[in-house]
Amino acid sequence: MAEKLRIWVAVKHGVDVNLARADRATGLVQLDSAPRRTSDFDKNAVEEAVRVREKRPGAVVTAISVGGPAAREALRDAVAIGADEAVLVTAPNFAEWDTRAVARLLAAASRTLGGFDLFVLGEGSTDHFAGLVGPRLAGELGCADVAYVRRLTVEADGIVAEKDLEKEVETVRAAFPVVLTVGQEINTPRLPTFMSNLKASKKEVRVVSPADLSVAAEALAPVVVTERVAVPEVPRKQVTISGGSPEELAARLKEALRTEGVLP
Repeated sequence: MAEKLRIWVAVKHGVDVNLARADRATGLVQLDSAPRRTSDFDKNAVEEAVRVREKRPGAVVTAISVGGPAAREALRDAVAIGADEAVLVTAPNFAEWDTRAVARLLAAASRTLGGFDLFVLGEGSTDHFAGLVGPRLAGELGCADVAYVRRLTVEADGIVAEKDLEKEVETVRAAFPVVLTVGQEINTPRLPTFMSNLKASKKEVRVVSPADLSVAAEALAPVVVTERVAVPEVPRKQVTISGGSPEELAARLKEALRTEGVLP
């Protein structure tokens, strides 16, 4: 049994998709000017990590974010929920890092900064929702990966988790160290109080670079590059239904919808 359970939780400061806007002329989503916030799934990850710590005296929750300086906001959110420590991995070219690079940096940080027993992530980010960082991280660390966790029990030397497989639920057991990803059904993140937010604003964030983690720039070269983010074009049918009584118009509309497969 680990005397001092070491829990890491990853948080992303991503695009607020509810407030992102597209240029009407080009159809391109204006990512540079879009507001950003902590990914919703990551709040569930932090909440679950804090709940585990509350049941294991002496456990420590370290929140980590990979990104630009603004990612401090996501780390402050994590501390306000209950994380004990905060680490930011950043570099001038952070915007070029893909999911492989992020996973490598998370793995290097956990190795260099004290190791871990349990690494918790959201099952995907609110903006991209690629769902790749968790599995890639487990691959980098060479440990078990338990994805889509909806219920978690921490035992002396590992975890028992219920996985959501859409049509069925699978229960698995994994020994420490283990990486797991959680969805929103696992818990309801607590709302930080005024005092917890104040405490989080004063919390020191440890800032490290890839070089500090002994990760060469070549190892972070992107293999996936986002060329453009645009609103999909949905051509209009431009079907006009006119003339006749309301009953006749309704019948024509019903037939048009049936032709398009909207109605049986």
